[in-house]
Amino acid sequence: MSDNNILKVGTRGSPLALWQAYEVKKLLNNVKIIKIKTTGDKITNKPLSSIGGKGLFTKEIDKELINENIDIAVHSLKDVPTIIPDKFNLTCILPRGEAEDVLISNNNAKNINSLPLNSTIGTSSPRRHAQIKRIRPDIKIFPIRGNINTRLKKVKNKEVFATILALAGIKRLNVNTTYSILNYAECMPAASQGIIGITYLKKNFKIKEILDKLLNQETNYQALGERAVLLAINGDCHSPIAVTSSIEKNKITIFARIFTLDGKRMIEDSKTDIIKNAETLGNEIGRNLIRMGALSLLKL
Repeated sequence: MSDNNILKVGTRGSPLALWQAYEVKKLLNNVKIIKIKTTGDKITNKPLSSIGGKGLFTKEIDKELINENIDIAVHSLKDVPTIIPDKFNLTCILPRGEAEDVLISNNNAKNINSLPLNSTIGTSSPRRHAQIKRIRPDIKIFPIRGNINTRLKKVKNKEVFATILALAGIKRLNVNTTYSILNYAECMPAASQGIIGITYLKKNFKIKEILDKLLNQETNYQALGERAVLLAINGDCHSPIAVTSSIEKNKITIFARIFTLDGKRMIEDSKTDIIKNAETLGNEIGRNLIRMGALSLLKL
């Protein structure tokens, strides 16, 4: 923090990223928000997997944090690589948003099966791609990237018949559009979808003290557990891997599925334990998926 106690918050400049940063700001004092352009923001005409995948929305922000130009960084946690720099701590202080995906289409379809034969769905997510193909092999996947409004325009302009977006983003930005929530049998979300993560330097004890007091225990345990699955199998949100969790009383259940990109093959696992064991539980699920053939499946 600077001499005048201004807390500098780094974030991407997209509408959703700024919404997240301002939500964090509400819980803190003397905040200055600093917009940082990332590689993922600069290159929008190629699938993320083709330009490096991991860290495309975080590398430049990480650099600003390491150079102490910002005090904390606010992220959509699903975009944060499972392995973060050793100098960083990761925490969650806000409640989780909705984890589900939604379908937005020109016929207001209630689910993927209600789409016309040979429809086109716009998505660059391997996870969504695989799950769509598993249900409807006839559907054509058209890679699209950009913010929520950019993707919605492609549906409105009939460049694609439908798209799939995260419900949390739609709700957070109060987007006025008709959508159908997809159940997990159709499209299980990405690990940490709907969770806002904060990174900061381990050596910054003043920041740690502030954030520790604001810790959202449930969200933090869900983040730890879901990310542990990915870490065990060296996966990320650019892999055809779906992970989510639910908490009831003092217990957490973690669900995970891994697909081939064509959706023809899938393995899955789920386990329940007390919430404080979330990270260990996620690791166990990841190792079990490896025993079931996850690594070879991801290479197909």
